[in-house]
Amino acid sequence: MAMIARASGVEQHELPTRDDLNAGLRRQILLPPPPPPKDFDALSADARALEFYRLPPKPPLRAGRRAESLWARLLSKPIEVLPMIYPGSATDFRVNRGRLGSGYPGRHETSFNWSGACIAATEGTQFTQVWGAWEVPKPSAPSPAPGDYRCSTWIGIDGHRRFDNSLPQIGTTQRIVVAADGSVAPPSAEAWVQWWFRGDRDTGPWTLPNFPVQPGDHVRCVLTVIAQDHVRFFIKNETQGGKSLSVDLLAPTIPLPYPIGLPIEFPARGRTAEWVTERPTILHATDLYRLPNYGSVTFDDCFALAGTGGIGYQPQDLGNARLIKMIETRDHPHRTAPLSKPEKLDQQTVQTSFVG
Repeated sequence: MAMIARASGVEQHELPTRDDLNAGLRRQILLPPPPPPKDFDALSADARALEFYRLPPKPPLRAGRRAESLWARLLSKPIEVLPMIYPGSATDFRVNRGRLGSGYPGRHETSFNWSGACIAATEGTQFTQVWGAWEVPKPSAPSPAPGDYRCSTWIGIDGHRRFDNSLPQIGTTQRIVVAADGSVAPPSAEAWVQWWFRGDRDTGPWTLPNFPVQPGDHVRCVLTVIAQDHVRFFIKNETQGGKSLSVDLLAPTIPLPYPIGLPIEFPARGRTAEWVTERPTILHATDLYRLPNYGSVTFDDCFALAGTGGIGYQPQDLGNARLIKMIETRDHPHRTAPLSKPEKLDQQTVQTSFVG
């Protein structure tokens, strides 16, 4: 049964139970086939075999050597594609579209919850594939104050522009908890996928409970738009023997009230691609979790393909990226202070660093 709640940043309304949230996620996920056998060679498999096992499709030849090498590295051995545990689990946090600050000086901008890089698809094209890799950060508490400190690291499509309604993304969330007595729990991490849509405060990411990940691991991800209403997410842990997981999600929908009754769909438009360290939002609320001292996150192999249909073949990197600095508003005196700063190290690498 649903409950009535009121909290900071939460209007008084009927909140879904955890079972309600899981049921909503189950409607989005496509049940995968059994994982491929251990002797399966993805590099020599044809397109039909890759599709049967829901693996990332091979980029077209016109996409160039960089795209081919990223795909080959992702699916090269050692690799072990794990079975998807169904139904998974809803979380108690959510990742969100960027809350932009004021002003856009040059190619730099500010946000209250994002830090990283964003690129826009060239006119007349849409992003269909986004790649990225990073070492899962080891968070620590930035102060002795008791609290639940979290940060998320992810790649995604859309969600950057103010009018965006949709944001499919895959990544990891890191957590450190300081108890009231001052004791600090060991840092933890979990992997997840999410297809955010505008107006939703009650649905968090879909966790991947059987995907092993911990701070210090190196993960590699790719997000592929199979169709505007169908996205394939793939994550590989290169530290833990190539353990990998593939998840297919359908676009979220919400029904219109009677008598219309037809659902509204939130498809992937492919207008922008992002590599982001985020300060996640508390579920059912607009409040943000406290940001831990995550050190730095280096997003490697920042690469995307764009096109006009199917898997795109036009490569884009960080050459024309916007860099996003995370800020927060503080009092005594009232001011805006930076929390996390980005730095583009080269055309395919962006690093975010905690400065708060």
